[in-house]
Amino acid sequence: MKKFLAITPYFGGTSSAPRQTELNNVLRYFEYAYSSLKPYMTKLIVSVYNEKDYETIKHHGLNPDIEIIRIENIDPIFLPANTVRAIQKEGFDEEYIYYTESDQIFCAQDIDNLYKTIDYNKNIYIVPQRFEQIPNELIPSRINEFEDTTAARFVEYDGALRENNNKYVVANEPVTSAFKPRDGDVLKVNQVYDYDEYFYINPAPASNWIDSPEYGQAYGAAFLCHRDLFNRVKFMDARFKFTHKGVTHDIEYQPTETTAGHDLLRAENSICLKSKDFFYFHVDHLSGYEFNKKL
Repeated sequence: MKKFLAITPYFGGTSSAPRQTELNNVLRYFEYAYSSLKPYMTKLIVSVYNEKDYETIKHHGLNPDIEIIRIENIDPIFLPANTVRAIQKEGFDEEYIYYTESDQIFCAQDIDNLYKTIDYNKNIYIVPQRFEQIPNELIPSRINEFEDTTAARFVEYDGALRENNNKYVVANEPVTSAFKPRDGDVLKVNQVYDYDEYFYINPAPASNWIDSPEYGQAYGAAFLCHRDLFNRVKFMDARFKFTHKGVTHDIEYQPTETTAGHDLLRAENSICLKSKDFFYFHVDHLSGYEFNKKL
């Protein structure tokens, strides 16, 4: 069986970026993610930002399939971007890359077909459907919170930390055909369309707005791709400038999501796929439950 090089940043603290994982769950979630990846990977590169995180996971570094890299003297919100840039610079032997946030359990029904699909066109990257446990009584709140969420997005799933026979919501759903920025006219949204019998395409945004809905529908906080695509992606620190009423503002927008998906969607000629069958390729996003409990 072919195997991939797995990559995940590990950050056990707080920063200027929003955080939904309770700090006492960070290591536990990482251990679930690591266990799920072991059958499919050559090794897992784990990046850390500070001495505390290094000490927390140092014992995992004794495992022959884990490599810990330390990236210091940066803003920790950009640990993901600095991680992948360091790996691009250092180089690697593996043909495939799987990048993931450290709180997600990997699940693939047919890993060979994922590789076959990527081999056919090395511009393809495949994003898992993202399962999140939700208290059953809060399903109406989730539907009200996200206008494109429908009843069909809620599934029965025996997740690792399932409680009370809760359902799971399949997040990052396809979106409607238009959206209206806070300041501006209604804009067209590129909608998903079929690729083959297994996958659909999540197209790049129709506009240059950094919060275009296409980024959300293409997102899964993880991706599997060929090294050729990975090495040509320009992974950026998600700092942006915009001008409003003659005044220029600096903002930091979705730094984690930028590395885990948005930068690939922006890459020239890239093709983002997700599976039509939710269960065919998905992740169990463990900290999503913490978010959904607060709806």
